Amino acid sequence: MESLEVMSNGVQSCNGGLMQFSNDVKENDNRDVDLLEDFDSYWQDINDRLTISRMVSDSVIKGMVNAVTQEAAEKIADKELQVTKLKEMLRVYHVGVDENELLGSLAVHQESNRFVKEGNKDKIHPSFLEAVLEHDRIEESLSSLRGATKEQFKKLKREIDSIRGRSSVKRIGSSSQLSGLSDILQDKVSDRWIDVDRTLNCLKSTIETSYQQVEQMVRLSKASVCEWQQEQEFKAEIEALVMTNCIWSLEENFLDRFYGDKNVNGHGRMKEISSLRQELDTISKSLSVSDIGQLSSHGSLEVDEESSNFKKGDHPHRKLLNNLNSSSPSPSPSSSSLSTSTSSSSYLWEENGKHDENGKDDESEINMQESLDPTRVMHMSRDELINYYNNEMTKLKRNHESKVQDMIEHRFSRMRELLKERGSSLSSKKNKEFDMLRRRISEVIFKLDDILVENEQIATFGINEESLSGLKDRLESLLSENHQLRDLLTDKKREVKFLSQQVSEAAEKMSEHSLAEAKLLKTTANLKAAIEDAHIEALIREDAFSFILRGIMDQIKCMAEESQVEYNLLQEIYKSTFKEAAHNGEPTSQCEIEDLNVESIITQELYVVVFRETVNDAEQKLNNLNMKYTNENQLRVLLEMENLDKRKKLEVEVANKEKLKQEVIFLAEEKEQLAQDAAAALEKEKERYELAAQELENLRGETFQQQKLISESIEESNAARRNLVLALEQIEIHKAEICKLDQKLELAMKELGKLYEERRMLLDVNQEKHNAVSLFEAKERELKEQLKSIAVYSHGLLKAVTDFECRVTQDISGKCSRLKRLSSQSHSLKEKANVLVRRGSLYKQRFERKCSDLEKAEAEVDLLGDEVETLLSLVEKIYIALDHYSPILQHYPGITEVLKLVRRELRGETKTV
Repeated sequence: MESLEVMSNGVQSCNGGLMQFSNDVKENDNRDVDLLEDFDSYWQDINDRLTISRMVSDSVIKGMVNAVTQEAAEKIADKELQVTKLKEMLRVYHVGVDENELLGSLAVHQESNRFVKEGNKDKIHPSFLEAVLEHDRIEESLSSLRGATKEQFKKLKREIDSIRGRSSVKRIGSSSQLSGLSDILQDKVSDRWIDVDRTLNCLKSTIETSYQQVEQMVRLSKASVCEWQQEQEFKAEIEALVMTNCIWSLEENFLDRFYGDKNVNGHGRMKEISSLRQELDTISKSLSVSDIGQLSSHGSLEVDEESSNFKKGDHPHRKLLNNLNSSSPSPSPSSSSLSTSTSSSSYLWEENGKHDENGKDDESEINMQESLDPTRVMHMSRDELINYYNNEMTKLKRNHESKVQDMIEHRFSRMRELLKERGSSLSSKKNKEFDMLRRRISEVIFKLDDILVENEQIATFGINEESLSGLKDRLESLLSENHQLRDLLTDKKREVKFLSQQVSEAAEKMSEHSLAEAKLLKTTANLKAAIEDAHIEALIREDAFSFILRGIMDQIKCMAEESQVEYNLLQEIYKSTFKEAAHNGEPTSQCEIEDLNVESIITQELYVVVFRETVNDAEQKLNNLNMKYTNENQLRVLLEMENLDKRKKLEVEVANKEKLKQEVIFLAEEKEQLAQDAAAALEKEKERYELAAQELENLRGETFQQQKLISESIEESNAARRNLVLALEQIEIHKAEICKLDQKLELAMKELGKLYEERRMLLDVNQEKHNAVSLFEAKERELKEQLKSIAVYSHGLLKAVTDFECRVTQDISGKCSRLKRLSSQSHSLKEKANVLVRRGSLYKQRFERKCSDLEKAEAEVDLLGDEVETLLSLVEKIYIALDHYSPILQHYPGITEVLKLVRRELRGETKTV
């Protein structure tokens, strides 16, 4: 009965230890989870603020560039209106001129060709060279990034292999003591290490594919830039040829009119030429006056010098036709040069800002790594750690806000400087254009004066038929060249279509790259979860090992106490028998001696039975600890058979028990040493895990920087909608999975409730049995006088109670193990649920980012539509300007065909719009 009480107390103490252990583990898990959630939320806040600042700066820059382009377009439109007015005024005075004028027109034609060729030769494309150099820099940075990522992967693989080797050695050392639990944990750990290897391989492959795709995109963009350069040069040549063709047609028209009307109204034509000269003189004076009013802030010395140059009449009059014919298409290259210059400057500015941001981020990461000293953090308590991390987080927030303000101020200052530079460049361009107009008008006036003087001197002149035939042959060759150029234009259009297809394919590859980035983020999250699981498993191993050691020590102490109690009872029984023998040793009659002999024989038999049962019980309880208990049982049997040697054998038993106590103490000391060694080893493993976690944090930072660089070099316009649809589908799938996991959790909670109810029932039954045993002991004390008649019955009851006790202990141990397994399963399910919640929040944030990117893309598309409308309006103006020359150009089928093509294209574009 006493042994039953001791075992029930041991079971209760075990249950109490389990509850305390589970509570401690829950508290530790909750605090760790809170710290991690705070840290993740802080990093997410930093990332959101950085994206917002980048978006604000991009929008400001785009607004400034659009404003500059709009101002340039307005000024170009004003200049076009002025040029069209001049053309209308000159159109009235197309009359026939003499042979000198013919020679002058030929000279003008040669001068215009020379000017076009020199302009084509002097075109140095800085934007093209910058684009080529930028592509080379991108390729070099990609190669360096690839080498760095390979080295980081090698380091990570080595660290994981070292951690795996240490954990396997630790499992081998502890497998002799915890065979069952270590097998289960070892299987789980091996599966998780396999998952970690797979995720690493997947991450490596995705990064390699992303690098390959980016390199392909860089090569394609470089090839497209080269092709664009060739196309621009080809367009310039075609424009020059078209202009020469127009000039030749105009010259032929002048010759026809001259030879048809050379003998009619000579004096009237001279008067018209003189009036034309006077009107041009008035126009030049009005331009000089307007320039003086506009450029009064810059000084009047330059205006005086220019007007003196106009009066002197320097000989650049041969560029008039080139200016008048090329003034209509001139705005497009000027606007393109402005846009390219603004885009290149804004691009360089953005890159400088990015380098500054990257440098500041690197400095902040270095400061964080210096502040997070592991030796300093290990010696802090939990409250001190929480306060320390809160202070660090507030410091980082303040530093981040100050850095953002500094970056914004720096960008605004750079924008002001750019605007100042742009304003000065635009004013210089205006001055240059007005200077060219003045010079050309002065040249025309000088030429008209020469014509009037020559007409006064020469009355008649002959016609050179050979020059006319040569001009006709040259016109035919120009027409053939024009047809060839049209064929080349069609070929170039086909090449442009092919390039557009390649661009669409590159956009699809960009979308695939964005999916690869999402996979990378998932793999990093899985790696973090695997490391946390390994850390939790190490803590569970340590606690389970200490708990099992405590249980073994408690069992040894209980067995020692029971053996001491049994030894004391036997000693008291032997003393009472000796006293009865001494008291009954003085009988007077032989009957009494016989009765005494019979009674002694019966008592001896009863004692033999009782001693045998006690020895059997002691053997069952002490077989697992030591084989010396068998000697003690044999000594007890010999004591029953040999009453004379009882005292000596009892002394031997006392000595043996003292030895056993010493051995138990020695075993306890060894167990404590083992526990200390295990604790030290677990602390070392914790430190290693923390180092691995820090390295993973560094790798996350590096991967984040790489993702920044990659995302900044890729335009995610066409693939954003697909990614959003995929993200929505994945969110719905994850929601369904979360619902299923919630249902599983509810079922597990119901099963746990049932198990708790069963455990309560068993405890109630055990308590009832314990009460019954206590009542039975009270009755046994009251009926000590009737022990002889009820000995057999009590022996049977004792057997039944011991059997029931063994069964109850076995059932309780099974329930305890089952509860442990269920608690571990519920903990893993909770962790999975937390991971899913975090993933859901991440997907929601990505969805919001994609929505914002889509809105930006729509705004950019609207801006592009406005630019297309402006270009269409420019083309319509050019067509209107050329349409004024339709009665003159009807004699030349090439030019009329060009006009018809322009008219058709305009009608087709208006229909499509």
